[in-house]
Amino acid sequence: MTLVEVMVSVFVLTLCTWMLSTTLMASARHAENKRERAWAVEAATNLVERMHGLPFEEVFARYNASAADDPDEACPGPHFPVEGLAPTPDDEDGFVGRVWLPGPGPELREDLDLLELGLPRDLNGDLVVDAADHADDHRLLPVMVEVCWSSGGGLRRFRVETVLSSLERGLR
Repeated sequence: MTLVEVMVSVFVLTLCTWMLSTTLMASARHAENKRERAWAVEAATNLVERMHGLPFEEVFARYNASAADDPDEACPGPHFPVEGLAPTPDDEDGFVGRVWLPGPGPELREDLDLLELGLPRDLNGDLVVDAADHADDHRLLPVMVEVCWSSGGGLRRFRVETVLSSLERGLR
């Protein structure tokens, strides 16, 4: 073998090693991103399921930002932690999870301009969208659960949107 052949072989071997190490590092980053996303999905969907298990009349009071209408001292409010996820640098409360509702509480409003929640929308079934407080007479409750966290790949976000309803209120 000549010196040129040896140099070409070393160059090809170096190039293949670089490609393999780049692929392995990208695979490790992808696995970490998938793991973080799985934690966010699990936390958000578990919270929505917990809301489904509560009496419909209590959901807004338990998860809004106001403590004035809380049914008891154990109300979590709109923020929640997710183990394994780091808050974003601009996060003031240190929680990565947030529940978004139609109004900060204790008022439930149907005239707000929140496209993420499908508002404005009739929430009490009277076929009128007004500026009144519907915390005591709503039949629908749009909810968005959002998890925002800081990752090695930058800022990440996951959202679950749903509408909770109470059929019993319509039958009374």
